[in-house]
Amino acid sequence: RSARGKKRASASPPGTGAAFFPESLSANERSICRATSGAQDLPLTTANTLTPLIDGDQAYPAMLTAIAAARASVALSVYIFDADEAGSMFVDALDAARRRGVDVRVLVDDLGQLYSRRAIASELQRRGITTARFMPRSLRHINLINLRNHRKMLLIDGRDAFVGGMNIRHGHMLRAQPRRPVRDIHFRVAGSVIDQMAALFEEDWNFATREDIALPRWRGEGSAAHPVIARLVPDGPDSHFEKLLWVMLGAIAASTHSIKIMTPYFLPGPILTSSLLTAAQRGVVVEIILPERSNIPLFDWAVQANFRKLVERGIKIWQSGSPFDHSKLFVVDGVWSLIGSTNWDQRSLRLNFEANLECFDAAFAASLTAYFDRRKDESRPVVIESLLALPLWKVVRNNAVRLLSPYL
Repeated sequence: RSARGKKRASASPPGTGAAFFPESLSANERSICRATSGAQDLPLTTANTLTPLIDGDQAYPAMLTAIAAARASVALSVYIFDADEAGSMFVDALDAARRRGVDVRVLVDDLGQLYSRRAIASELQRRGITTARFMPRSLRHINLINLRNHRKMLLIDGRDAFVGGMNIRHGHMLRAQPRRPVRDIHFRVAGSVIDQMAALFEEDWNFATREDIALPRWRGEGSAAHPVIARLVPDGPDSHFEKLLWVMLGAIAASTHSIKIMTPYFLPGPILTSSLLTAAQRGVVVEIILPERSNIPLFDWAVQANFRKLVERGIKIWQSGSPFDHSKLFVVDGVWSLIGSTNWDQRSLRLNFEANLECFDAAFAASLTAYFDRRKDESRPVVIESLLALPLWKVVRNNAVRLLSPYL
């Protein structure tokens, strides 16, 4: 896998990657671009269109419609593909595409299947859909059980793609009033950055199956009304190890006035935490929205153990109430955004295989900021008075659990 990663990196055209800065970048964007490009192999791409899709109510219909319109190829990579009402809709759509003669491939994480009462891979294979499991569980490879494919990508015919942090589960369909509702945001993508996503899927598929495939590439269909400069930032415990961490550190270091973070899980390591604290001390307004309760109580306690240090040094934190918010956003200075599957914790940044897009565009960042601000208005601020009033037993509990941070 490392060799494949190096091969893909070396395929970048001369004069791209860290050395390529589109003329349309503003001075602020150019500064951030210099800071984030050093750790990356892939070039920036232009003329992309990115559309936010809120919850499964917007994302799933758009994804299903795209699958229904597929003519040649559908490639889906997902962490959790639940065998529930939402999963059934996707299985039916994928099966219909297969019966039309479309080349359909589904890559599911084997551990992610445990979130479903019955494994979706069996149903996909029963329908004749080409399916692969990423890193199948076995005693022989028990030492690799924590290395999971957390990517969520859907690619259609090289002309349409979806990326973000949303799994396929009934809980994301809020209008259906599920028993365990989950908020989230996903993104529709059109443009040449799809080629980078396709290459990443090909790499993952080869790793899981030892089969070389070639997905369709972007052919410049249509034109972007408001083009976004974007680049795929793959990350994982392979040739891409810690690339995303360095991109995040670079963006924070280059920030001049604002940082907005929205994540369901916030347990960054000491280096990332220190970079945020340093930015706040420079006068950058650092705002973070986290769920008041995630789906992992132990994780929540460890997160709370860090609150006092962050709030005392000027970082502003809000906690959102029910339903659990799984959204992942990172916006710097209102011009640079990071979207995708990565959480702000050690599991995402060191163990998981992740897929994210860094985007340079003020209008796109403004749409994410509006989403962020709406969530902030619905959330409760964390104030130092409430942290100082915590009972001693909670302080001890939270700090004890924080020692387990690398394993959560």
